[in-house]
Amino acid sequence: MFKSSTGGGTAFAGLETKLSGGAPDDPSLPATMRKAVRFMLAGAAITAIFAVFEVIATVVDKNSIDINGKPPTSSQLTTAIIFLIVSYAVYCLLWVLMARFNRAGMKWARIVATVLFAISTFQLYQTIDSLHGGQVITAADIIFIVITLASWAVGVGAIAMLWRSDSSAYFQAQAIRRQ
Repeated sequence: MFKSSTGGGTAFAGLETKLSGGAPDDPSLPATMRKAVRFMLAGAAITAIFAVFEVIATVVDKNSIDINGKPPTSSQLTTAIIFLIVSYAVYCLLWVLMARFNRAGMKWARIVATVLFAISTFQLYQTIDSLHGGQVITAADIIFIVITLASWAVGVGAIAMLWRSDSSAYFQAQAIRRQ
């Protein structure tokens, strides 16, 4: 994923440093926290890819937007695309903020990340539950499901790493240090 080398790092290491707010190979950061942060940054990347796909799919299939049973007007389509872009920018920002705050050892951020993952799990359930009854599944639907599953899997990895004992000790140590 975002592996940096010991001899100065890579372009991804520089990006990871900027996004997560710290050096990727910081020895004071437990491996479980490093992995959790990297999972969250990967989640932001997957979300950005998903945003591009969603915008392209919306432009290609204008009928995917239903306005009272009619195809959207040009202005309605533009509004929908702007809404998609802003929404996915917020989702990417949430991934990055959770990476930064968790890396900083903020206990509340681990809880917020867990709640966001629970919401994501419910959304995944709704997506899978909607696939029944002879419904025609398009290529765009399959891509949507695959990207949703990938995003959810990255969330599982992040949450699993955040709740490991090494990470819990790190959160505890950071809380004591701030007092």
